[in-house]
Amino acid sequence: MKRFIGSLLTVIIFLMTIQPVCAKPNDEPLKRLVLTLLAPKIQEQINHYYKNKLTVSPTFTPFLDGTDVDVKYHSSHIDVQVKTIPYVGPHLDVGLDLMRFSIDNSGLILVLEYKHIRDYDLPPNWQEIIKTR
Repeated sequence: MKRFIGSLLTVIIFLMTIQPVCAKPNDEPLKRLVLTLLAPKIQEQINHYYKNKLTVSPTFTPFLDGTDVDVKYHSSHIDVQVKTIPYVGPHLDVGLDLMRFSIDNSGLILVLEYKHIRDYDLPPNWQEIIKTR
């Protein structure tokens, strides 16, 4: 019994000495988590915008160059702004897009804005995927 109490006391003291880690709103792990959870919504918005422009739906890569995320925390919701460069094929950039989302405390995601900022030219061997010229 003494051994058990001694072990329990050691565990309690050890746990009390561990400092809690509080992440700040702009910490990269939190941004990565938010981006991971939003990835299906981001892809959905990209698909919707480019469906009338290209015969192939572009994709995006959340964790490589070309995707920036800004997260603002509020007591009732989280505002997220994502700037991304969708691409086709072997990472051929097709545009630069900005999206804004609001995530409420129940997990509901609302798309607040989708803004296409600019187009990028595709190489000649990829021109056939362009619907409108």
